[in-house]
Amino acid sequence: MRALLAGRLGALVEREFRLLFSATLITSLGDAIANIALAFAVLDVGGATDLGIVFAARQGTNAAVLLFGGVLSDRLPRNRVLVGASLVQGGAQAATAAVVLSGHASLTAFVGLALLYGAGDGLVVPAEVGLIPQTISAARLQQANALQGLSRSAVRVVGPAVGGILVVAAGPGAALALDSVSFVVCAHLLGRIRIPARAELLPQHFLHELREGWREFSSRTWLWSTVLLFGIGNVFFMFWAVLGPTIAKEQLGGAGAWATILTVGGIGSVVGGLVAIRHRPRRPLVACILWPALYSVQLIVLGVGAPTWAVAAAAFVAGMGLTIHLALWFTVFQREIPERAQSRVSAYDALGSFVLIPLGSAIAGPVAAALGSSHALYLAAGVIVVTELTMLMIPAVWTIRRPPASEPAASLAH
Repeated sequence: MRALLAGRLGALVEREFRLLFSATLITSLGDAIANIALAFAVLDVGGATDLGIVFAARQGTNAAVLLFGGVLSDRLPRNRVLVGASLVQGGAQAATAAVVLSGHASLTAFVGLALLYGAGDGLVVPAEVGLIPQTISAARLQQANALQGLSRSAVRVVGPAVGGILVVAAGPGAALALDSVSFVVCAHLLGRIRIPARAELLPQHFLHELREGWREFSSRTWLWSTVLLFGIGNVFFMFWAVLGPTIAKEQLGGAGAWATILTVGGIGSVVGGLVAIRHRPRRPLVACILWPALYSVQLIVLGVGAPTWAVAAAAFVAGMGLTIHLALWFTVFQREIPERAQSRVSAYDALGSFVLIPLGSAIAGPVAAALGSSHALYLAAGVIVVTELTMLMIPAVWTIRRPPASEPAASLAH
């Protein structure tokens, strides 16, 4: 066990990262259970377009809060920002559970509570991206990012299965209530993290800090160009989230089939997380771009009307590629961006990557209605492949190289 901790899981011997990892693990488990419950709770009162509207409301608020979250997280202790975000998200999930359990569920209620959840969720990415390097030694940075991804991936194996059982046995409300409790536990763990005091900076106007973050973001061609293209591709990533449950309900048998697909996808993510711990490509950004191309496979397989087992196998491949992609992306980002600005720059990164996701959620249903679900999924897969090929044509992408093993993270050297 000691050899294992000193090797692949060595980041977990560091107390502050261990607390962050534990908090992520618990809240990710709650969300994995709740996401399938929310999808089928909405489908109980509406259709694919209604589900897309709920997702769009959550994601739109997330995008609106990101820049504020970036400035806030570069000003305040980042773990405290995450505590506040967890309490907001937990409150939103508790209220959603109450609405469902009371029998008063409606599209209006789902949308309103999705807006509240999105407000808390918008604080998470800027704070967490900057917090990880503060809780781990430089030599273990990629390992820490891989383990964070691995924790989320592992619960994707258990979460959908538990969520599917809860939805069938007790209804969606029970799963949503469980998620609300996970956020309270997460907030407690995050509050125990101790990070070094940051250097006192002269207070700056909010807009000045935003401009400074924008300069850091826009001065790096590799960053803004890939974020722009990933943002376009992410519009079509959402076709899976919206059309997948709908097709599962109509053609594959319902919540149980969708839970199976998501569970196997989670197993693929676990495998991807294990690979990412040791994966050291010479050009990490190039590898980061290539791996998520596997996501298009599951869109195509779902589109051809394949049986549950085949869709699940494609989800396995997609989950593996996406997890490796995220570990590489965050490691490159944290090495290249100064610590003092990481939360603001990550806010621009997340905004560019995710601002159009609500559009994807909103249009998936109408596009499927106009073209048919299969052709909508083929369109999504094609756009994702084209955007990734375009990224590989950007010279700056090829200039990011793996640092020598003894070289500390650039973000901690500034």
